[in-house]
Amino acid sequence: MLLEDNVVMISGIGPGLGIKLALEAARQGARAVAIGARSAERLEQARARILALGHACQVLCVPTDITEPTACAHFAHATLAAFGRIDVLINSAFSHGGFQSVDEADNAPLREALEVNLLGSLNMTRAVLPAMREQGGGAVVMINTLGVRKPYQGGAAYSASKAALAASVRYLASEQAAHGIRVNALACGWMWGEPVQAVVHQSATARGISEAQAKAEFSAGIPGGRMRTDDECARAAVFLASDYSSAVNGAQLDANGGEVMY
Repeated sequence: MLLEDNVVMISGIGPGLGIKLALEAARQGARAVAIGARSAERLEQARARILALGHACQVLCVPTDITEPTACAHFAHATLAAFGRIDVLINSAFSHGGFQSVDEADNAPLREALEVNLLGSLNMTRAVLPAMREQGGGAVVMINTLGVRKPYQGGAAYSASKAALAASVRYLASEQAAHGIRVNALACGWMWGEPVQAVVHQSATARGISEAQAKAEFSAGIPGGRMRTDDECARAAVFLASDYSSAVNGAQLDANGGEVMY
């Protein structure tokens, strides 16, 4: 199993990719999964789903606002206190920052996206680096987006913040390699799961078309026309977190079915 005996931290546990990351870590043999999100209720729901798998994986829930460095430090310290080490951090928490074009928006959406997607991810990463250095290694995976390279309507703020995160991945990977710490990113496209299902439903309702037609339009740019699921993208993230990708550092893996191929 790819994460056998690992202690895995995941930020941004929600109904989409976040919970799927936690479930996949448990399936791949993680000894423990420490999960963070702003909502304690959502964390407890996630804990129940992870434990229901029946694997020997412990679960720690730590309500965390990643925009607060002290909250990130508390999350890391709680994980260390419970499990003694941190092998993997997957930064999945995000804010879209609204759906405005560059010219129609003020800087508020961009500030919100930067605060969560860039600065929050860096807060969380800084919080785990001392433990990873002391134990001689670890892996950090940043969840990114193909919107960095392929514009989509309303994605300016989100994609700008994620482009900054992509640059930070390369710097972190270079800086932390001497400590045995790898830092990589996963560039996801539209992922079929609860969040995107809601977007497709809203689009279909607003335009008076079927959900099947709306989904087909969202998938039109993907070779073969099939939108990948959040389960599939979670498996790609787990690969980056595992020793199977030990030769990979400072990279961005596309997990979008070939919608972007460079």
